[in-house]
Amino acid sequence: MQTTDIKIDDCWNRIGIWRTGAERCPKLDQYVHCRNCPVFSKTGRKLLRTVPPEDYRSEWTKILATEKTIKTFNIKAAFVFRAGSEWLALPAHMIQEVVNMGPIHSLPSIPSKVLRGLVNIHGRLQICVSIGSVLGLEKLMKTEEELDPSYVSPERLVVVLQDNHLVAFPVSEVRGIIRYTQEMLKDPPVTVSGSKAVYTSGILHVEGKDIALLQDKPLFKSLTKDLE
Repeated sequence: MQTTDIKIDDCWNRIGIWRTGAERCPKLDQYVHCRNCPVFSKTGRKLLRTVPPEDYRSEWTKILATEKTIKTFNIKAAFVFRAGSEWLALPAHMIQEVVNMGPIHSLPSIPSKVLRGLVNIHGRLQICVSIGSVLGLEKLMKTEEELDPSYVSPERLVVVLQDNHLVAFPVSEVRGIIRYTQEMLKDPPVTVSGSKAVYTSGILHVEGKDIALLQDKPLFKSLTKDLE
């Protein structure tokens, strides 16, 4: 076990999921959350092998004995993704997992634009729906960058749970989890119309993007109506 102090770069606080500044780690495109990143895991193992300094216990005893001033922040988390050309977000607690895009097997004799078919996720067949069909989004042709096999943010399948319905839907790109307060949520502009306006609760402006925060309950009632 190491006995000397170890210097670490807490990139997860600077540019990762717990950042407060605008700079964003490019590895989040691949790993979505810092807990999935090997840099985070490797640093954790180094810290566990390090002997704490002599005054560590006394310092933390004073910290824990100090009366805390509790501040209330109504901070929420949203999962951001792109469908077609639109940046969208859903409450983060709904997201069960994000997996690589695979073939979608259509279901015969089901005339539904929303119900795409079945996908294989870890050997389990899962219902696949189209969020673009409900929102009335137009398909966007892939750029040359996105057609490149080395593109770091390819199409993904997002698996979500809502009202006991577990469904998957394809997305064009995943940006991961962001945190926001109610004060950051702005009213949708008049240019937002049609189905998208019906399901949009507000707009978040993050990292130079206007992200439509979707109303999850009415949206998923439409997504799963053919399953009832």
